[in-house]
Amino acid sequence: VRIIRLWEVPNYNNPNVVDSIELVLVDEKGSRIQASIRKTIMQRFSNTVKEGSCCIIAKFGLISNIGKHKATNHSYKLNFFFKTVVKECEDVQLPLHGLNFTSFAQILKNEIDDSVLVGMKFKYLKSEY
Repeated sequence: VRIIRLWEVPNYNNPNVVDSIELVLVDEKGSRIQASIRKTIMQRFSNTVKEGSCCIIAKFGLISNIGKHKATNHSYKLNFFFKTVVKECEDVQLPLHGLNFTSFAQILKNEIDDSVLVGMKFKYLKSEY
């Protein structure tokens, strides 16, 4: 997989404390899935998970992808454990991103699943001076 996005989730009560690292992974078919690394094991993976890198991940768990704000519409989410193995590999021509854009009109018409994060396409108008 390629790690196409990586971010830290702050603690709800103390934004200076990181509760987890969240990842969005994409495979050779362009399928995306979210992964989670809990605070208790973040240190173990801090040098091995890098946004943009390709890697092989083994010995992970799967949990239902439920909640108010999901990064993908996949039914499951990967859960890293202490025994999870992440091995960086050569770039095997995996997609650089797995973005699914939606139009602003679709958002205004409420035609999207608002529990999944989306990107928007913008048309830039060329101004002449």
